[in-house]
Amino acid sequence: MDLQTAKKKATRVLIAGIISNFSVGILYTWSNLKDALQYTAKNGFQDNTLAIDSADRLYSAWGQSDLALPYGIGGFTSAFIVVFAGAWQDKIGPTKVILIGVLMTGVGAILCSFLTNHPYLFTFVFAMIVGNGIGFVYACPRAAAMKWFHPSKKGMINGLVVAGFGLGALWLGPLETLFLKGQAFVWTFDSFPRFSLENTLRILGCAILAMGIPAALNVVNPPAGYEVPEPEVNPNKPVKENAKKTASIGTAAMAKTWQAWALFSIYALYCSAGAMVISNSSDIMRVQSGLKAGTIAAEYAETATALLGVMVPVTSISNATGRALGGMISDIIGRKNVYYVIHTIQAINMFFFHTYDTPVKIILGTILTCVVYGSVMSTTPSLVADYFGLKAYGANYGVVYTGWGASLIIGPQIAAYSNKLAEANNAPGEAYFFAYHAAIVLIAISFVLAFLVKKPKFRQEDVIDDYILGPDELKK
Repeated sequence: MDLQTAKKKATRVLIAGIISNFSVGILYTWSNLKDALQYTAKNGFQDNTLAIDSADRLYSAWGQSDLALPYGIGGFTSAFIVVFAGAWQDKIGPTKVILIGVLMTGVGAILCSFLTNHPYLFTFVFAMIVGNGIGFVYACPRAAAMKWFHPSKKGMINGLVVAGFGLGALWLGPLETLFLKGQAFVWTFDSFPRFSLENTLRILGCAILAMGIPAALNVVNPPAGYEVPEPEVNPNKPVKENAKKTASIGTAAMAKTWQAWALFSIYALYCSAGAMVISNSSDIMRVQSGLKAGTIAAEYAETATALLGVMVPVTSISNATGRALGGMISDIIGRKNVYYVIHTIQAINMFFFHTYDTPVKIILGTILTCVVYGSVMSTTPSLVADYFGLKAYGANYGVVYTGWGASLIIGPQIAAYSNKLAEANNAPGEAYFFAYHAAIVLIAISFVLAFLVKKPKFRQEDVIDDYILGPDELKK
């Protein structure tokens, strides 16, 4: 394969990988689906003032804790299955695995449409079919794309591919609000017909299939004997550590290192704050602006109502921006330096978040949360490639990625507990006060782990490719 053809093929695989992730971003739109389950009245229209125990709710079978389950468990299963999906794609290639994942995600969304009055059945299908489908898709594009590009671009490739997943809510979120409320972004379409939650899920399922299947067919591994094109380098500059080729380590040996579980824990602890805000972004706007309690200042009421329709797209864009920037910046300043910066910013943001009481402050705080949350989603997979190589990358990253799945249970459940605490204390305006401060503790523990983690050493028999370990890489 000549250089020009290789570059074109690599670019095509990268774009197809981004679109594959983009097609299955329904998990990040849970805030919209949660609102429909919580606030839809029996007349079919959403009422932001409905209490969770109101007899006027259409989906009254859903309690406060139930509303967090599909997002949390679905996210965890999507992360857990990446271990197996990654190992599978390491053996058979990414195309078939992504196709199966797209089919599961689209068909699963359609099946969920028949279970909206059955919280636990809905959660089971959303977790086991939609969640696992997302995991099958997510496991493949990064591993395939990185094999087409030079190691010096690992951060950039990871950032762009996972940004596609974060951006998935940018098209699915507005579609949901358009069908459910006649609202897309900040525009309201009064003449647009309203769709039930059930029909909305069916349409989304079909749209996921239509977008995801063609993209899956173009995500392929390089042919045997493919040589990665070498970039032009300045011979007077030292080669950065993250630009060097790394030994590929098998999953069994990788899982025995404390570094693997430190990275797992960083995901579980640090990402809980972002998961909490993303899954409750619309409700945070309602609660902290005073819209839900009816105490909002008159000059903010119209703005807050309009912004409810853009909370999911805003989280999507900022999440994706953080993913792209985090990966690229980590190639320049180093992965751990990115860790230090984003942990510090997120902790400060969580400390002040309960004071954000106007629509503008809330949306700016949400953007900041999602940008630094997204950054860890590209920095960590790049670090896994730096530490453990690419040959078994799918399975190796899957082990670490289950920590992110745990964060989708931890964050939303902390938020649900915080809501109950505020309700018990008759302080509805402080529904997320406890959650923000609990997040700070988790971020602090994660920061310590980020400071301690370093590249592990191995025995030569742990290496599964032709790489020969140097003296400073050998485990004594």
